[in-house]
Parts: sequence; structure tokens; C-alpha cells
Amino acid sequence: MMKNMKNWIPAILMMIFIFVLSSMPGKVVNATIGANNQIEMSGHFLFFVILCITFYKATKKIYLSIFLTVAYAVFDELHQLFTPGRSCSIFDVGVDTFAAFISGIFLWKLLPILPKKLRDLLVK
Repeated sequence: MMKNMKNWIPAILMMIFIFVLSSMPGKVVNATIGANNQIEMSGHFLFFVILCITFYKATKKIYLSIFLTVAYAVFDELHQLFTPGRSCSIFDVGVDTFAAFISGIFLWKLLPILPKKLRDLLVK
């Protein structure tokens, strides 16, 4: 039981990291990355790929990992409605959903052919 709980730690840490970033007021985000949408979208994509993979480590189910990632993307955007200077964006949810599906395809197609050490990191 404790081993299964340990598998959730990376996902929980990633959710906290994303939550903290999305809690930053709009002024801070604009001062940090400016109006560079490519950097913002790349960040969304990368963080949600990692989140989906960490959900897979916890659940061992690709479809559930994708579902949890998309659900968290929706939660994250709704949370931004209550953050000063931020807004809810369907486009961001779309990028995050795309990241989840790309991660799912990666896990489905490439997990079986990964080197044993890397595969064990995700599966055990």
C-alpha cells in the first residue's frame, strides 16, 4: 500500500508546481515572459506532458492518466478565474489536452521499447 502511495508523489508535486505557477498574478507573468505566447504554450505543453507521465506512474493506466491530466487542465484554468490579472482560456485547455494525448501515445507506443531502467522508472 505504501509503495503505491509513493508513486503518487511525483504527480502531486507536479500538480502543486502547476498550481503555484497559475496562481501568479498577471502582472508577474507578463513581467517574466512578456507577451511571448510561444514560451507560454511551450510551458503548458511541457508541464502537462510531465503531469500525464507522472499520473501514469501513479495509476499504471494510460487512459486514466489522460483523463486526470485533462481534468486538471480544466481545474487549472477555472482556478485562474480567481487569480488577479489572469483569465480562463479554452485554448490553454486545448494545448494541455493535446499534451495529454501526445503523452498517452508516447506511453502506448514507446513504453514497451524503452530501455529496461527507464521503463522500470515509469512502471514500478
